[in-house]
Amino acid sequence: MPEIKHFVYPPTGVEHHGEVIDSKEGFDVIECEICGFKHIIPIPTPEELDKLYKEEFYSTEKPKYFKDVEEDLEWWEMTYRNYYQLFEKYCPKGHRRLLEIGSGPGYFLKCGKELGWEVLGFEPSKQAYEYSQKFGVKVINDFFSERNADKCGKFDVIYMNTVIEHLPDPISLIKTAKNVLKSNGIICIIAPNDYNPLQKILRENLGYEPWWIVPRHHINYFDFKSIKKLLERLGFDIVESMGTFPMEFFLLSGDNYVGNDELGRKCHFKRKTFEVNMYKYGREQLNMVYKSLAENNIGREFVVIGRKND
Repeated sequence: MPEIKHFVYPPTGVEHHGEVIDSKEGFDVIECEICGFKHIIPIPTPEELDKLYKEEFYSTEKPKYFKDVEEDLEWWEMTYRNYYQLFEKYCPKGHRRLLEIGSGPGYFLKCGKELGWEVLGFEPSKQAYEYSQKFGVKVINDFFSERNADKCGKFDVIYMNTVIEHLPDPISLIKTAKNVLKSNGIICIIAPNDYNPLQKILRENLGYEPWWIVPRHHINYFDFKSIKKLLERLGFDIVESMGTFPMEFFLLSGDNYVGNDELGRKCHFKRKTFEVNMYKYGREQLNMVYKSLAENNIGREFVVIGRKND
């Protein structure tokens, strides 16, 4: 019989329960019947998360992050421009106001500003917030929450890139984000596509442990199916879904970068070179390929866009 665990999150009193599908570092990953997606239990407290994301994330957890972003800047800017072009498909002219939740070093906001968008970011890390200020973009050094959401007005687009996997209550955050979206506005969520078919092959046939489970950083483990179901449940129509480059291809080709940062960086460089060339000479074809990946639940991350239905 599968093991079922129950957990009540003290700050909210919400009960979580579901089948245990993995355990790591003293945490269980459950297929939560309440939330409709996989997440760890116990869920870290707000105090623990505050300390991690306001004080430690970029200084001790990802000390090379800013250096790596600067080294990858051409690729990031081309990727970001591609996303803004996708948004413009769903936003009429004159509707160019965007909120980024978790704006990090500010390059996405900078790109939007250069393209003529009015942009605002929320970023809890003081280090990342201060880094972003050199771009002249407006960023609020805080977590986005119901407490401060109404002070910012309404937006045509809300963008979250690798944010929801870190949150103790992503459902509440998406509900709050929806409240500040204009009528027919869109939300774009990018996050790791975990427990995907390629990971399953690697785990069940090639002896890989589930390297994607990182309880200190990732609370939630979404895939295409669970994020789409959640957005639809919260009042969004899915209008676009794409996978990102399946980094598992390297593992399946014999380049085991798990736990090997140097090799991982080399694999990333190959992926980056491929995408830069495609953005330059075949952007539409690249998007078509990545949309077809999404149809098969493949891609290291998912890119899902939902339109608010009023």
